[in-house]
Amino acid sequence: MSLSGRLKTMDLAEVLQWVTIGRKTGSLAFVLDKTKVYIYLKEGKIISSLSNDPTKQLGQFLIFQGILTEAQLKKALELHLKTGGTLGSIIVQQKFVSQKDVQHALVKRTEEVIYELFLWEDGYFHFSDKPYQVQDLILINADINAILFEGIRRKDEWARIRKVLPNNDIVLSLRNDADLKSHNLTPLQKKLLFLLTLQKPISEIILELHGSDFMVCFELFQLYEKEIVEIADIQQTAMEEDESPASLFNKGQNLMQENRYKEAIAVFQEVIRRDPQNAWASEQLEQAEKALCQEYYKSSIPSNKVPYFLVPIATLTHHNLTHEEGFVASRINGTWDTKSIVMLSPLRELEILQVLDKLMKMGLIGLR
Repeated sequence: MSLSGRLKTMDLAEVLQWVTIGRKTGSLAFVLDKTKVYIYLKEGKIISSLSNDPTKQLGQFLIFQGILTEAQLKKALELHLKTGGTLGSIIVQQKFVSQKDVQHALVKRTEEVIYELFLWEDGYFHFSDKPYQVQDLILINADINAILFEGIRRKDEWARIRKVLPNNDIVLSLRNDADLKSHNLTPLQKKLLFLLTLQKPISEIILELHGSDFMVCFELFQLYEKEIVEIADIQQTAMEEDESPASLFNKGQNLMQENRYKEAIAVFQEVIRRDPQNAWASEQLEQAEKALCQEYYKSSIPSNKVPYFLVPIATLTHHNLTHEEGFVASRINGTWDTKSIVMLSPLRELEILQVLDKLMKMGLIGLR
């Protein structure tokens, strides 16, 4: 038996209760914009989850936890591609992280994938009872009631956070009267305070830490409530105008036939925003992104080429780079090739290639 719908009409708690009461075995798929999440069930119990969000990959999660460096992740990923071994086992074999910490991170990451679904205001879901490959999953022993409780708590907490921090373009700063010695700050909070001294907006901090919106914003909100930080600048995000999904989908298909992938991607993204259940648009979006990535690799940014700066790094501040562009630029060291930068970044492959292409056209970087 299958079930499909939107989270606006049947929220996540109701969906999870439905599979639990019915002791369902199968998978739940959730789609919102570019993000796809899968929850795997056995007799009504959650046994695993997966997400295509780069920040939910094991390496990115370990970096956010502060127990793995980018350099270590780079070496581990290279060995993974060379030997075919799992990333977790390679990280342990290289003694970058203990087996205990890796196992703990795998479980926590799997739980975080589910918790983040509670923050979605909308999205398309589909339950399928088709068999899945258990050996390909990271198995957890999840208490559904505990997950529901924590997920609902986070949803309430997120509403509180967004009243103070309505978007990720906000810049926070240390209060002049803040008494840091009177507070027992965590290592993550100390790192956040350092990044705030650089006048980085929340979106840039999230990228820098390889974290998720909730985990970073939650810690910043704690600092705000303790009166350690204050809001220095708020930018309002412009709302998009409504458009017809049907006419846009046809337009996107025409653009694909003309190999105008950039324009097609923008069109299919808008279709999915307006109609999350449009599986055809999701499929076309994936094809367009893959095609555009291959186009970049073939025409302008070969994966084995090493980006390097053509201008002094100090002059980058004069070019009004976005947070994402600044992050990618910070990973250009004259040693890492394009493939390495893509592997290590919490951004998506296409986003990274688009940034590198723009930096080249601006005359800021070259390839060798």
